[in-house]
Amino acid sequence: MRVFLTVVPDVQTALAINRWCELCWPSSGRKIPVQNYHLTLAFLGDADEGALQKLSEIFDNFNHSALTIQLNKVGYWSHTDVLYLGSDFVDSSLQSLHEKCRQAANRIGARGSAKRYEPHITLARKLLIPPPPPLVEPDFSFVATSLELWSSVRESKGASYSTLASWNLV
Repeated sequence: MRVFLTVVPDVQTALAINRWCELCWPSSGRKIPVQNYHLTLAFLGDADEGALQKLSEIFDNFNHSALTIQLNKVGYWSHTDVLYLGSDFVDSSLQSLHEKCRQAANRIGARGSAKRYEPHITLARKLLIPPPPPLVEPDFSFVATSLELWSSVRESKGASYSTLASWNLV
């Protein structure tokens, strides 16, 4: 089972991002369903029950405060044809949470990414051409109050996600 650690925008913010995305790019690529909006902290890859149990033990004793995440930058990765919403500033609290998640991933033997961490929410995949600049610049924020463990299953219409565990950020 492919799993990852993530934070999720609240419903109002997710809907606002979705409306903004529809306004700016009404027909760009395969849009990500609003219920799948998330900001990955650490991708863990395939994990068995033993690894998930160990991860749960790590985060059951975890302490990290809630954090505000700013989303104010649009990006496009041409090598993967992905349109995303990110930030021009990575808060130290978000960077700290990412590092703790990455360390937990290492403790359960998950392969970590060697890429520089770039927090983002994927908006669309498989764009045929680079998107035009947004009609309105993004300016969103949300308070992340929980860390979630999601599983990912690839389907013909895109990925299907489900929450396996959740830990409060207080």
